[in-house]
Amino acid sequence: MQSERMYAALKGLGKDARLVMLPYEAHGSRARKSLLHVLWEQEQWLDKYLLRDTVEPVEAITEPVVSAGQ
Repeated sequence: MQSERMYAALKGLGKDARLVMLPYEAHGSRARKSLLHVLWEQEQWLDKYLLRDTVEPVEAITEPVVSAGQ
């Protein structure tokens, strides 16, 4: 129920959201097929939001970062 409410709230705000409810699964996934599907969903999300072509490459930090509090 909380997942459905979160999904409805995000869609109501015009956000891109996807709700996947697997059959015969409650809070966690146990069946092999369900686990494989969850992994596939995660890969799709990563490809869409982290590997898309429009993202500018991030420059690597070559110098160590030290905070002022140390």
